[in-house]
Amino acid sequence: MMLKNLFLFTLISFSFFTLSAQQTINGSVAGDDGTPLAFANVLLQQETDSILVKGAITDENGNYLFENISPGNYIITASTVGFETKTTPPFQLGQNTDYTVPNIGLTAGLALDEVVVQTTKPLYVQKIDRMVINVESSIVSAGASALEVLERSPGVIVDRQNSSISLSGKSGVVVMINGKISYMPQDSLVQLLEGMSSDNIETIELITTPPANFDAEGNAGFINIVLKKRADLGLNGTYSLSTGIGNGTNISNNISFNYRKDKINLFGNYSFLRDSQGQQFDFSRSFQNQNNLPATLRTVSDRDPVQRNHNLRLGLDYQTSEKTVIGVLLSAYDNKWTMDALNNSIETENSSPISFVELITTERNQWQNFSSNLNFKHNFTDNKFISFDLDYLHYYDENPTDYVNSFFDGNNSLLREELTNSDKTTPINIVVGKVDYSNQLNDNIKIETGVKAVVSNFENDVSVATFDGQAFVEDPTLTNKSNLDERILAAYSAMDYKLSDKTSFKLGLRYEHTDSELDTETGGRVVDREFGKLFPSVFVSHAVNDSLSFNASYSKRITRPTFNNLAPFVIFLDPTTFISGNSALQPSISNALKFDTNYRNILLSFQYTIQDEPISNFQERFDDATGRLFFEAANNDESRLFTITLGLPINVVSWWKMQNNFIYQNTQVDAVLRGDSFSFEQNSFNANSSQTFTIAEDFTAEINLNYFGPGLFGIRSFDGVFGMNIGFQKKFGDKWGTLRFSVNDVLESFEFTGRTTIPEQNLNTVNTFDFSNRTFTLTYSRNFGNSKLKSARQRGTGSDEERRRVN
Repeated sequence: MMLKNLFLFTLISFSFFTLSAQQTINGSVAGDDGTPLAFANVLLQQETDSILVKGAITDENGNYLFENISPGNYIITASTVGFETKTTPPFQLGQNTDYTVPNIGLTAGLALDEVVVQTTKPLYVQKIDRMVINVESSIVSAGASALEVLERSPGVIVDRQNSSISLSGKSGVVVMINGKISYMPQDSLVQLLEGMSSDNIETIELITTPPANFDAEGNAGFINIVLKKRADLGLNGTYSLSTGIGNGTNISNNISFNYRKDKINLFGNYSFLRDSQGQQFDFSRSFQNQNNLPATLRTVSDRDPVQRNHNLRLGLDYQTSEKTVIGVLLSAYDNKWTMDALNNSIETENSSPISFVELITTERNQWQNFSSNLNFKHNFTDNKFISFDLDYLHYYDENPTDYVNSFFDGNNSLLREELTNSDKTTPINIVVGKVDYSNQLNDNIKIETGVKAVVSNFENDVSVATFDGQAFVEDPTLTNKSNLDERILAAYSAMDYKLSDKTSFKLGLRYEHTDSELDTETGGRVVDREFGKLFPSVFVSHAVNDSLSFNASYSKRITRPTFNNLAPFVIFLDPTTFISGNSALQPSISNALKFDTNYRNILLSFQYTIQDEPISNFQERFDDATGRLFFEAANNDESRLFTITLGLPINVVSWWKMQNNFIYQNTQVDAVLRGDSFSFEQNSFNANSSQTFTIAEDFTAEINLNYFGPGLFGIRSFDGVFGMNIGFQKKFGDKWGTLRFSVNDVLESFEFTGRTTIPEQNLNTVNTFDFSNRTFTLTYSRNFGNSKLKSARQRGTGSDEERRRVN
C-alpha cells in the first residue's frame, strides 16, 4: 500500500507538466551580408549546462522552428560550412508565449583544416536504465583507484574487509569491464579495482535494472567500468603519473596505446600501483561466558598493508572484410597484498581484566590471473549482426599467514607463546562460450537472442596448524580440502518495440540451468544442486515532451555464492575470533520493481525489491561448543528494500555548478538464527554532492561531499559516515597535458562502524574499520601520438559474470 500511494503521489505531482502548454521557438540564420543561409545546423540547448534539447536545419529561406518546447532558459548555436559558429546570449521562454530569436548572423571565415568542439560532460548522467558517472569530469578522482571512485559514487558501498560491493543497499553486484562480466573471485576483483587507475577510466555505469541480454546474476544489478579508448587511427595513447602521501604513500602509473592501420587495430594498457596506507580495526563483543558472568573481549588491530599490482591488457582486431571483424584479447595481472599487523586483545569478566593476548600477523594474499578471449562479429547490415565469444580464464590464489600469539594473565604476566600458521591455495579455471544475435527489423521493432555456456571448477586447500614444540599440528576443525564443478547453460530473447515517437517498451526472457557439485574432504558432498529458472524483464518508457519522461521496469535476478565464499578460508583476528567462508551458501532470487520520473535534468526514482534467502556478508555466528566467533557470509530468510532516489543538478552561477544525489532507503530483514526467528528494520539516508568551480578557462576546482546514513546489512547495522574530498585542475594546452592536485578524506572521517545486537543469541558486537586516510595526491597526464585518426573498436568479452564470481 505504501508503494502504491507513493507512485500515485508522484504521478499527481508531475501531472501538471503534462498539462502545461507547449510553446515554439523560431528564428532565422543569415550571412554577414544578410543573405539567408539554407541548411544551416541549429541547436537548441539548455542555458545552464548546454545539454542539447533539440536540433533543426534551416529551410531555403534560412528559417528554423522548434515546437513543443517547455518554459525555461535556453541558448541557440548555429553553424554551417565556411562560416564561424555562433551562440546566442541566453534567453527565457515564458509560459503560454512563443519566442522569436533575433536573426543570427554568421561571419564568413577562412577554410579550416578541422573544427574542434570541446564540451565538459556532466559528472552524473541519468539514463533510462543506468546512471553514468563521467570519471574524466571529476578532479578529485585523478590518481585514485577505480575502487576509490566507486566508494564516492551515489548509492555504492564498498566493504573492503569482506571484499564486497553493494548498490542501492543491495549486495550481489556484478562488475563488468567494457560491457563484459568479470568472472574473477571477490578478493581478486577488489584487488583488481584497487590496482586500476582512474586515469584509465572513461565512465562508470550503475545499472540497477539490467535487460534480458545481461546475465541473470546479481540482485543489485551491474557496475560497468568503461576504459578509455583513443578515437584515432595510427599510433596514439595517453599516460599518467601519480603519487600521493598520507598515512603512508601511494604510486599509480599507467600507459595505454592504440595503433590502427588498414585492417589491423592493436591496443593495450599497462598499469602499476603501490599503496602502503596504514589501517586500524577495532573489534569488541560482550557476552555471557562459560561461568555465566558478563564478559567482554576487545581487539585493536594496527595494520601496515602494502598493495602492489601489475595489470596488463593487450588486444588485436583484424577486419577481414567491411562487415566482419575477428578479435583476440589477452589480459593478465599479478596482484600481491602483504601485511604486518599487531593485534592486542583484552578479555574482562565482571569488568576486571582476566587475560591479554598479543597477536603478530604476517600475511600475503597474492592473486595471479591469465585470461583470453576470441571474438568474431559479422554485421549483415548496419542494424543486424551476430557475434561469437570464447573465453578461458585461469586464476591462482595463494594466501599464507603466520601468527605469533603471546598470552598474558590478568596481571599482564606472560603465560606462553604459540606459533600458528594458515595457508590457502586455490586454482580456478573457467571456460565460457557465448553467441548473440541482434536484428533491427524496422524502425519500431528490434529483436535480440543468444545462448551461453559456462564450465567452472576450482580446488581449494586450506589448512591451520599450531606448533607443539616439535612440529606443526593441523587443526582438523579449520583444515579442509574442497573441489567444485559447476555448469551453467543460458538462453535469452528480447524485443524492443516502439509504440509511438513517445512510447516504447522492451520485453525480455532469460532461462538459466545450473548444475553444481561441491565435495569436501571432511564432509563429503556438501552441495549438489541442479535447477532451472526463468528470469523475465519488462521496461516501459514514455516521453511526455522533450523535458518530461516516465520509465517503469520489472526484473527477476539471481545471486549465486561467490567462489571465494564457497572455497572456505580462515583469518584470525584473535585466538577465538575468525573470518571464514561458508560452503553451505544457497543462491538467492530477487524480484524488483522500479519507476523513474525525469524532468529535464532532475531524476526521481522509486524501487522496491523482495529477495528470498539473501546472501549477506560479515554475519556473526557464535559456536557455543568452542567459544569461537565466526564472521562469514550467510543466507538470511528474506529481505525487503524500498528506495527513493533524487538526482538534483543546480547551477548556482555560471562558474559554480553542483550535482546532488539523495537516497532514502527502508530495509527490512527476516532471519532465522539457531532456530529462532528475528526481524530487523532500518530507515537510512544517503547523500552525495559534487561542486565544480570554474576559476579560469584552464583552471577548475571541485569539492565532493559524501554522507552514508545508518544502514542495515543482513542482521548487522552500520553507523553513519561522512567524507569530503577536494581537488584542483590546471590544463596546459593540448601539447602539455593536465596537472591535478587532490586531497581525499580531508576530515579523516571515512570509517565504518558495524554492530550486531542480539542478546538472545549471545551476539553483541561493535566493529570499526578505518581503511581511509587523508591523502594528498599529485597527478600528471598527457596524450601522445596522432589525434586526427579513426577510433578503435570498444568491446569486452563473454566472461564478465564469471570474473565477478572469482571475487
